[in-house]
Parts: sequence; structure tokens; C-alpha cells
Amino acid sequence: MEVKLAYMTWDGVKSAISKEKMVILPTGATEAHGPHMPTDTDTHQAEWIAVELAKRVDAVVAPPLAYGISKTFEYFPGTISLSIPIYQEMLFEIGTALIRQGFKHLLILNGNRPNGTSNDSVARRLIDDLDQEFDFMVTAVSYWEPGAMQIHNLRKSEVGGMGHAGEFETSFQLATRPELVHMDRLEGVYAPLVGWDLVAPVTPSRTYRRRPTPETNHASIFGDPHKASEESGKKMLEAAVNGLVEMIENLQPSYEER
Repeated sequence: MEVKLAYMTWDGVKSAISKEKMVILPTGATEAHGPHMPTDTDTHQAEWIAVELAKRVDAVVAPPLAYGISKTFEYFPGTISLSIPIYQEMLFEIGTALIRQGFKHLLILNGNRPNGTSNDSVARRLIDDLDQEFDFMVTAVSYWEPGAMQIHNLRKSEVGGMGHAGEFETSFQLATRPELVHMDRLEGVYAPLVGWDLVAPVTPSRTYRRRPTPETNHASIFGDPHKASEESGKKMLEAAVNGLVEMIENLQPSYEER
């Protein structure tokens, strides 16, 4: 069964709407991911998870946003970042189009950490601006969040090793498209552990510092990719999808939530 809207005809999309299927909108990025991974890592991961989730919960997947908030790595070649206002406006317009077509549940599924707070804001704005005219709900979540504890329990790196292009993302890529991962290029490359580890319990405060540059010998990595493996990746992906399925199944059916 086809789940990607991009591969459907318009009447196929109409059928999905009539069946009240949830539509998943993956939000990714185009940015440096160390010397060992491709710049579309976040977009690929968000869409990959979205497709697997859609198969499990009978949903459909909108084309992913391949550009996001990537200012952190703007000094590295290959990174293409949008400003926060432009990103939010683009996401709002896409969400509005899907809601106006008749979709009653929009899941904004994030794959790039800096997009997260903007996605939450847009989800809130969609409700505030459109709920008088349309009966719908919006869920915003990063794909690793519902299954975070299960993924954390599978880790081999220290806390802080699952940040950007670290153990988790590198394992993800090794499990899904290993031909694009160049582990040999990590020889002699070591990156800092981070306080905002994607899946470990950490302080909820958010602190922002000066951005890294290639000139400081920064590898565009936050975490420890050396501990990554295909085997770990497969287990972590199963945990991530299972967590999202459970989250969807436990959502209140009412569209009157505020």
C-alpha cells in the first residue's frame, strides 16, 4: 500500500482524506554531519521513520521539508539553512494547505533538533488561526522523543554521545543506507560530548553558544560516532517507531484539546 503523497494521484490523496487518515509531515535539514555522513541525514531519517510509522498506523506521508534551521553549522560547506521566521512561515503554509484539504490530524515529525521549538510554535499557531473554520488537531514531536528511554538503554556511548552525527544518527545511517557512511574518515576525529544528548535524561534548560567553524578543527559532530553500529541502529529504530506508535495510539480522540 502506497503511503507517500508524492507518489499518489490527486484522487488517491482525496481517498486518504475521506478515510480520515493522519498525514505525517517530516521536517529535516540539509547540513554538515561530520566527515562521515551525507548532508541529507536529518531529512532522510525523518522521512524514513515517517514511512515506517505510516505503515503501522495506516497514515500517509507528505513530502519532507529538506531545509530547516541549520544555523549551527552554517560555516560548513553543504549546509543550507533557513532563518527561523522563514522556516516557520513555510511550515505554517504547508500545514494550512493540508488542513484546508480536509486532513483532520497533522503530525509534524521532526528530524532536526533545532527545528523542534519552531515546530511546536507552528502547531500552536495552526490551531489558533484555523480551528474556528476546520475540525482538526496537530501533533508535533521529534522522532526520537517517545522512545527515548528505550534508545538510551541501548547506547554504548557515554551520555552526551548521541547529539549531532554521534552514535544514534550514525547507527541509523549504518542500518538504513550503509553505502553512504564513511566510518574510515573518523580515524583521529574526536568530538565533544553534549549536554543536550538526544535521548538521555538531561537538564531541560537550553543554552546557546558561539557556533563551530572548520577553521577551529571542529568536525561538525557533537557526540561519539565511533560507538555506532548497524546492529545498534536496527534496535534503536525499532524502539523509535514503537514509541511513536504507542504515542499515536494513546492520543485523545477529541479535537477539542487545547
